[in-house]
Amino acid sequence: MHLAVFAQGVGVSQSVWRSPRTQPESMHSLAHWTRLVRLAEDGCFDAFFIADQLNLAPTIAKDATDRPDPIVVLAALAAVTSKIGLIGTSSTTYNDPYTVARQFATLDQMSDGRAGWNVVTTAIATAAANYGSDGLPDHEARYERGEEFVDVVRALWDAWATDAIVGDRATGVWADLDKIKAIDYAGEHFQVKGPMTLPRSPQGQLPLAQAGSSPTGMKLGARVADMVFTTQHHLAAATEFAESMRALAVAAGRAPDAVKVLPGITPIVGKTESEARELAREIGSFISEESTLGFLKQSFGGLDLSGYDLDEPFPDLRGALPAHASVSRPELFIKMALDEGLTVRQLAQRVGMSIGHRPLVGTPDTIADEMQRWFEAGAADGFIVLPADLPVGLEEFVDMVVPRLQDRGLLRKAYSGSTLREHLAE
Repeated sequence: MHLAVFAQGVGVSQSVWRSPRTQPESMHSLAHWTRLVRLAEDGCFDAFFIADQLNLAPTIAKDATDRPDPIVVLAALAAVTSKIGLIGTSSTTYNDPYTVARQFATLDQMSDGRAGWNVVTTAIATAAANYGSDGLPDHEARYERGEEFVDVVRALWDAWATDAIVGDRATGVWADLDKIKAIDYAGEHFQVKGPMTLPRSPQGQLPLAQAGSSPTGMKLGARVADMVFTTQHHLAAATEFAESMRALAVAAGRAPDAVKVLPGITPIVGKTESEARELAREIGSFISEESTLGFLKQSFGGLDLSGYDLDEPFPDLRGALPAHASVSRPELFIKMALDEGLTVRQLAQRVGMSIGHRPLVGTPDTIADEMQRWFEAGAADGFIVLPADLPVGLEEFVDMVVPRLQDRGLLRKAYSGSTLREHLAE
C-alpha cells in the first residue's frame, strides 16, 4: 500500500486552527513543517505532499488558508529527512517550463532523488489577476497548455545523458558536451532551446503526480503520471475509476500498474468509536458557514451559492458552471448532494470537514479495515492522507493506524529504497 500525506497548514478541516489540538502560531515556522515531515517519515510514507494556491483564499477571514511556496519549504525539508519523497505542486497555467524543470531538478539533486512534481492547471480567476491576466482559459485550453508544458519539462530533464559528467581531473574535462543536448522545442505554447543548467536527476525522470478526474485530466494522468490523487467516497465508483485509469494507461502504451491510484481520506481516529465520533463532532463545530460557502464558490469557478436557501435541497448546477471551472470536483460535489438528498448547508458541512475527500471516523482497527477493503478490492493502490488537524491528526494516524497496516503486511516497516521512484516501485 502506497501512502502520501497531504500537509496543509494546521489541517484541511475548515477553521480547525481554533482547535486546541493545533498550533497556528507556528504554522509558518520550519519547526512546524519539520515535525510533520518527520512524523510521515517515521510512518514510512512514500511521500510528503504540499499543494499550492496562487491566490488568497476567499475564506481567509475565518480560515487559516494562507499558503507557503511548496518548493521553498520542500527544499528546507530535504535537509532534515533522508528517505521520504518530497512532492510539490506547480501550476502549468502560470509558470514556464524551464523554471519548473530547473526548480524540481534542483530539489531532486539536493534530496538525493526524492523529489516529485504535482502537475496542475489553475482555474481560479483571482489567481489569473495576480499574474496579469483579466480572464481564464477554458478547461480544454488549460489542459492543452498543460500537456505541452509537461512534455517540455520532461524533455529538459532528459537533456543530459546519465554519464555526461566526466569529472576527469587529469585531463581537466568536467562534462562531455556531446552528451548534453539542446531540446530545441517549438510548439503551440512554448519555444524552449535548452538544455538545463544541471545534470540528469538521480531518478532519471522525476515522478509526476496529477489529480484531474475529468476525461481530459484522466487522459493526461494515464500518459504521464506516476500517481493520481482522486476524490472518491464509494467503493464501486472508486473501483470503476481505478480500472479506467489502468485501461487508459495501457492505451497510452504503459503497464496497467504504472499509475498508482491514491484516493484521499481524512482519518479521525479514536480509541473507541464514540471517542472518534466526538472528535469528529468537535472538529466539525469549528466550521463556519462563511468559509464553506466561500470554498464551494471557488470550487465552482466563482459560482455564488449564497443566494440559495441553505436548508433547501442542493440544486442541480451541472449546466450552470462557468466554462473555466474545474470539472471533476464540482461534478463530484453536485452528484454527492443529489444522490444523498443533501441541502446546501449539509453539503457545505460535509465538504468543510475534509475539503471534499472521504472522512474515515473510527478506531485504528476500523480505519485500517476500510483501507484494506478498498486496497484489496482494487479500488486503490494506496491513499493520500489529509489529516483534519495538524500535527495531532497525523501523529495519531502514524501512532495508531500505521502499526495495524504494518502488522497486516499492507505497509512497509522500513524503506528498502532511497528515492521516490523506488518507493513507488515496491
